[in-house]
Amino acid sequence: MKSSVIVPTYNESGNLRTLVERISLVTDSEIIVVDDASPDGTGKLADELAKTHPMKVIHRSGKLGLASAIIEGFNAASGDIVGVIDADLSHPPELIPKLIEPIMKGEADIVLASRYVQGGGEENWPYWRKVTSRGAVLLARGLTPVNDSMSGYFFMRKSVIDGVKLDAVGFKICLEVLVKGRYGKVAEVPYTFNNRKAGKSKLNVLEYTNYLRHLFKLYRHRITHGRKDGGTV
Repeated sequence: MKSSVIVPTYNESGNLRTLVERISLVTDSEIIVVDDASPDGTGKLADELAKTHPMKVIHRSGKLGLASAIIEGFNAASGDIVGVIDADLSHPPELIPKLIEPIMKGEADIVLASRYVQGGGEENWPYWRKVTSRGAVLLARGLTPVNDSMSGYFFMRKSVIDGVKLDAVGFKICLEVLVKGRYGKVAEVPYTFNNRKAGKSKLNVLEYTNYLRHLFKLYRHRITHGRKDGGTV
């Protein structure tokens, strides 16, 4: 099975080279960078890296949003397995083989990197980030039983979203997949979330508002279409 990893970017020129090199050291996955016209030259850097790495680069016309960038990346992926990783080095690329392995073995259809299972956690997070993150997971408990439904680092069989209309807003595409996707089992692999080393966080009040809007849409979808939970392993 071939795998593809989607890297949505906006002003990540300080991190992208390191990320691509670290991904390439641990996996032969296709890397798809989806850049939202970053003014710091991230797109140009991605084009340069694509000359020496197994990469596709998608240049978008402006800052159109993380979720739509990921969806565009999914559509461009040639892998049977697709995944998402943040460009800011908060997600350790060295975990990718462990996220792909259960899918390759047929043990899971979706595998999440999880902060909230034994062995997982956050590094140097301020108290307010911990509270808001846990609160967001709690608000989504009526939609999915997984421990870290807010994870932005996950892999899945591409067939999970074949024919599925994804229209997430904001950052939480994983939750959209868990609610709407076609799958059997979900696995969670522990990891430690690290604060970004360069650049600025994209989280702001608008993103929290978008999450609440997204949550409302997904609960409405659940009411309309009924409950569909995959089992966890």
